Amino acid sequence: MSSIGAKLCQYRAASKLTQQAVAEQLGIKTNTYGSWEAGHTYPSARYLPELAAIFGIKIDQLFSDNNENKLNSSTILTKKMDENEAIRLVLRSKEEVIAAKDVIIANQLVQIETLQQELTNWRQENIV
Repeated sequence: MSSIGAKLCQYRAASKLTQQAVAEQLGIKTNTYGSWEAGHTYPSARYLPELAAIFGIKIDQLFSDNNENKLNSSTILTKKMDENEAIRLVLRSKEEVIAAKDVIIANQLVQIETLQQELTNWRQENIV
């Protein structure tokens, strides 16, 4: 098993999850995740910790090919992370995205206020 896409597919199937369920947990479109499994595209590095958490594996298991990491349901079940820990990791990533969006919105509000003030000043100067 050398393809990361094939490993994603096997770990997902062993975890009894649909592509849609994994995609939703990652906050991406189902066809994006499906493209990863098909080997058409690859997940960016930012998704690797979340994928590992979802499947209860270590990130390097998505890339390694040794006997220690052979895929079967009992191996995955014994290595599967506590479900609450996986959820915490996903939520933490989503909270970071929300925090970044909040900063962007705050900066945009400051720019809007500045533009509104400039418009008010311009109107006062030009409409006499």
